[in-house]
Amino acid sequence: MTRSGLTLINMSGAIGMIMIDQTVIGIAIPALQRSFDFGPLALQWVVNGYTLALAASLICAGWAGDRFGHYRSFAAGVALFTGSSLLCALAPIGEIFILARIGQGVGAALMQPTATAIVFGTFPPDERGKAMSIYVGSGLLFLAAGPLLGGILVERFSWHMVFLVNVPIGCATLLAALRLGREAPKGTEKPFDFIGATLLVCGIFFLTSAIQSLGDGGAASLLSLALAAIGLGCLIALPFRKPGHGTPIIDFGNFRNKIYLGCGIVLFCIQFAMLGQVVFGAVFIQNVLAFSPFQTGLAMMPVVLAIILMAQVSGYLFDKVSFRLLAVSGTLAISLGFFSQALVLELGHILWMIPGMLLIGLGLGLLASTVTTEGLSQVPMTQRATASAILQTLRQTGGVFGIACIGSVINLIEKARVEEIARQLEPVADKRRDLQLLLFQSEQSQAKATAQLKEHWPEALADLKQITAKAIAAGYYLGAAVVFLAAVISLWAFAKTKKDAAEESSS
Repeated sequence: MTRSGLTLINMSGAIGMIMIDQTVIGIAIPALQRSFDFGPLALQWVVNGYTLALAASLICAGWAGDRFGHYRSFAAGVALFTGSSLLCALAPIGEIFILARIGQGVGAALMQPTATAIVFGTFPPDERGKAMSIYVGSGLLFLAAGPLLGGILVERFSWHMVFLVNVPIGCATLLAALRLGREAPKGTEKPFDFIGATLLVCGIFFLTSAIQSLGDGGAASLLSLALAAIGLGCLIALPFRKPGHGTPIIDFGNFRNKIYLGCGIVLFCIQFAMLGQVVFGAVFIQNVLAFSPFQTGLAMMPVVLAIILMAQVSGYLFDKVSFRLLAVSGTLAISLGFFSQALVLELGHILWMIPGMLLIGLGLGLLASTVTTEGLSQVPMTQRATASAILQTLRQTGGVFGIACIGSVINLIEKARVEEIARQLEPVADKRRDLQLLLFQSEQSQAKATAQLKEHWPEALADLKQITAKAIAAGYYLGAAVVFLAAVISLWAFAKTKKDAAEESSS
């Protein structure tokens, strides 16, 4: 096999680790709740500790790839991700587990933009669409294996094994990278913008914390406003400051290109909704439909299989049709998929959810590789690691805000409905407080609380499932609205691409 083919396989292994990690975490969440007694806010940090670290580190990682070499940064990321996965599996307490998840996010940040840049630079322009399709599609095979593998490991062994699977894959990927590595010319010698990086990290962190704390209501709302003000201030300052030396952490000049800007917005909106599907969809299937972890993995397969199928077609379509058509069609399919699922969640049957899952998977498969490929085609080769990092930062930031916003909506609705049900079922104030506490604990998959509810307030358990279904449905409606916004923006941003212009001139 040629070196380019082996490189493609190696980079696919790297993206595969990230895909497995993003998929299996949803399957493992109920088990993590029971193991560490995670509440709603801590549960959001299980996901957002990873995605926040990933989003905040991607730009820094893109600069490191251009400055020190793509393969060096890639190898460092694989080593960190693999080591952090091992720490996740061995974590004795929840705080260490969340810290290890942050380590995974930083490692993934070092891997992702450099892997994309390596694949993009390895193949000539007329083969890039196909190569990127294979790269993303191969990674999606791991995504497909993730729910089933996670379900088997959690059900037959424990959630610890979910993270241990990354270790052999990571070791093999690292060894192959060290053997195959052939560095391209470095793209920058300019110093790193530490102040800009600090503003970016603080802005994302404080704004995310504000959104998540908003879900607790009450006095937390004042804290949310303060955190939001700090976060927004940091992010607003970014485009207006001028570093004394070197390149700013984000080159906002790239966003003058309408197509590149549109690709970033589409990635943001899609990931906003999708992490809600991965996390809260798995919680719904296990906690409301009472599926086992393995059954949950099977139930989520329609999304993954549709992604894999359409990802292979998308590479061909990208070279043949207008990107505007692909972007609008894909985002509308995803939006409709979330909307249709939200409509049927309260019916409490998995079969009603399958059409929405298929629509989401088809839309994601259509856009999985094409959006990034179109965005990177707008920048010079020496800037592609950084440009890829910016796109992936927007994508992962969308996921961070998605988990925070959807989680807060779900938390607010559940809290209000639990208080209402407690008032209806228990007129005595002291017993009402006990009932509320048991309802919240049962929502967090605490078996002892569920057993007490069965004994003293059995009717509350059925109400609790309806509360969860309605709350998650509200989160899905929010996801559908955000992705529909991406479809509208696609009509504006991709009015005419380079490919369209070339087709017009040749005709």
